[in-house]
Amino acid sequence: MNRRHFLTGSAAAAGLLLAKPSHATVSASDRKFIFVFAQGGWDPTRVFAPEFANPDIDMEPNGARRTMGGLTYVDHPLRPSVSAFMAQHHARTLVLNGVLVRSIAHEICTMIAMTGDSSGLLPDWPARLATVGEPTTVPHLVLGGPSFPGPLGAAVARTGGAGQLEALLSGSITDWSDGATGGLPRTTQQLVDAFTLRRAAGAAAAVTGGNGQALVDAYAQAATSADDLKNLRYTMDFTVGPTMVEQIPVAVEALSIGMSRCVTLSAGTTWDTHADNDALQSPLFEAAFQGLNQLLETLRATPGQVVGQTLADETIVVVMSEMGRTPRLNNFAGKDHWPYTSWMLVGDGLTGDRVVGGYDDLYYGLGVDPGSGDPRVDAQLLSAEAVGATLLQLADVDPAELLPGVTPVTGVIA
Repeated sequence: MNRRHFLTGSAAAAGLLLAKPSHATVSASDRKFIFVFAQGGWDPTRVFAPEFANPDIDMEPNGARRTMGGLTYVDHPLRPSVSAFMAQHHARTLVLNGVLVRSIAHEICTMIAMTGDSSGLLPDWPARLATVGEPTTVPHLVLGGPSFPGPLGAAVARTGGAGQLEALLSGSITDWSDGATGGLPRTTQQLVDAFTLRRAAGAAAAVTGGNGQALVDAYAQAATSADDLKNLRYTMDFTVGPTMVEQIPVAVEALSIGMSRCVTLSAGTTWDTHADNDALQSPLFEAAFQGLNQLLETLRATPGQVVGQTLADETIVVVMSEMGRTPRLNNFAGKDHWPYTSWMLVGDGLTGDRVVGGYDDLYYGLGVDPGSGDPRVDAQLLSAEAVGATLLQLADVDPAELLPGVTPVTGVIA
């Protein structure tokens, strides 16, 4: 992590929980992001898209359209956490309906949803956002869900479902092989680390300008980050479970101490409901919104890095799935793959308490005016690329450099 961030955050932790002064604002460089990914393709009509008036869409018999502030959503007795979330957080919540992912194949949709491209070679939104501003130890920490780092692989670390990152940092991973080998004593490791840092600093000082300077600077930064990360294992446990609730404490701590700028969590990996759609999707949505309620409460209770702010003030939560599901149930009471889906953004800096986009009579996405976010027949569709460009804009990154020809929906930015 960045030592200055760590020391500043530790010294000021108690004071940051005091009332936020009216002049405190979050700059683009201070904004953090948490991505919550529901792998497999959720059914937006069970929460985000209350399409009860459309006879060509199979809605749940016990579901009902409900309004909370400016949001409309599907209320259901088996999903009380959804209404609890909307009641508590609707003012800061933006629902995006009709997001186009241009495919019905899981892998392709996941790549498009995360990168705006189907090649798998471009860095995803979290990696791009994480590398903005001052370097951090692990710019993008992946606790669960997909990751496409592309050329930004050095900025991304995955904890691993079996504690692999923790084992690497402690050296215990050498005991995992059939032929276990003992690690170096701690004092010897410290000597090696100190030597590596001196070599990195010396190399950086000896080179002036050109590509060589960029390489040695990157080497010096990598050596410093590795040293910081090894030291962090004495104050932070990187072992996480497969559920969002298990991942939240590590995610929030990584942001709060300045170790990371972006974190990706998993909202479950079983959303592919070709049979028994409602019996399976309903508990998944309930668990996801239970986790989201806990995540936002934890963010609100945790000091931010700006004096007077909490992490809730500084963090945008992006909740997404790589695809939607067909409007009609199949012969197995399931729903198949659909190229339009819904996402949800939560946080300051957004024109919250509104639904942007929507679905037409055929359950295709509607056009959206990028300047206002309002529906417009002749406007571009609300594509995954457009949402990604909007996230980049929120971080003060010009999306035209990375996504030429894609217009961000600036109307959703406050």
